[in-house]
Amino acid sequence: MLKNQKKYFYLCALVGLMSCSIDKDSSTEEIEAEIDNSTISVEKVKKEPYFVGKNPTPRGKKWKTVYKLTDEFNSDKINSKKWYTDPSKHPHLKWPGRLPALFQEKRIKTNKGKMTIEVGKLSKPITINPYGEPLTYDYYGGILRSKATSTIGNYYECRMKMSKTEMGGGFWLMGFNRECNKKHEIDITESVGVLTPLTAEWAKRAKWDEIYHSNAIRREDKCDSNSERDQGAITTPTKNHERYYVYGFWWKSATELVFYLDGEYQYTLTPPVPFNEQMYLQFSIESYDWNPIPVNGSKVANAKLKDRTCYVDYIRTFKLVNQ
Repeated sequence: MLKNQKKYFYLCALVGLMSCSIDKDSSTEEIEAEIDNSTISVEKVKKEPYFVGKNPTPRGKKWKTVYKLTDEFNSDKINSKKWYTDPSKHPHLKWPGRLPALFQEKRIKTNKGKMTIEVGKLSKPITINPYGEPLTYDYYGGILRSKATSTIGNYYECRMKMSKTEMGGGFWLMGFNRECNKKHEIDITESVGVLTPLTAEWAKRAKWDEIYHSNAIRREDKCDSNSERDQGAITTPTKNHERYYVYGFWWKSATELVFYLDGEYQYTLTPPVPFNEQMYLQFSIESYDWNPIPVNGSKVANAKLKDRTCYVDYIRTFKLVNQ
């Protein structure tokens, strides 16, 4: 996946089944097998998170891959043992996408070791009724949601390049506990591909097409109709759609959320309440009302497919264990 890396082959067999893989990552470990509901999968993954400069790994500890929340996207299709791509199938998270862009399963694919999420204009509007009232969508995007949950202590990493359109989104975690003050969201990275004359002024000033932005949000619930957040952001060296970036996040404690870009520490967020709930890992490309899709001349509707596609090289999750 990354340049200047060695190719090699390996063979492994388990319970009479054989799986072969080619990987270009010279800093990998061989995983003999992972058994999940009698399904055998074999992967090669990076041994530890990508850090540049000071390594924050605690003394006496090392990082171990959490396979249920890690994917190199080397298969010919999305791994349905790990991920939901149909927005209606998740047992706890049913959001179908923010108007006017609908999440569609068929827009998420794998291609040459990447996950791709395509955006575009629907051939005709689609109306659904997920919340008791009709919603009509004119565009499409996609969302990937984990089947396993995750919590405090893990490190999450994603290498991706945003699409060159008015839509955006990114890499995030979402809780499902609906008790008071327990509905939590962590946006590891959130941005859009391009801005337009219709973009809100605050988003233009913040350069939302050239940003690493993160949120720690206590979502509104039955006890409090207001939400609270802490957030951080930096300007990236290029537009988000111009190259791949490695986005990293360490859920260090319930009150300490640590964020990295291309292996370098950027900022720490303090959530409004202790974030100690289980969450699902997600990756989405969606529409925003503050960066509306122009009715005429939008890149979502008119750009070439390669520019309407977000590319995800990998999603990796690690946990700390004793050396």
